Amino acid sequence: MEKVKRINVAPSSTEGHFVEKAKKVVNLDDINETFLVEGGGVLTTKNHTTLEIKDDCLITCQTVYNPFLKAFEKSRD
Repeated sequence: MEKVKRINVAPSSTEGHFVEKAKKVVNLDDINETFLVEGGGVLTTKNHTTLEIKDDCLITCQTVYNPFLKAFEKSRD
């Protein structure tokens, strides 16, 4: 089976976060940017560390608490 080439798992990011060499990447939730990665792979970004993915995993956008809004919001690059 052919591995996926490169999938952006953080579409709202200014730099992008890309999964490469995975068996399959499934978008589970557009709003929260949650993806299921099957078959391992590599997560690469321009502004963060490159991570090896050894097993199936979930990747989701980081949220932070904004005390001024008194609510959680997506973390920004």
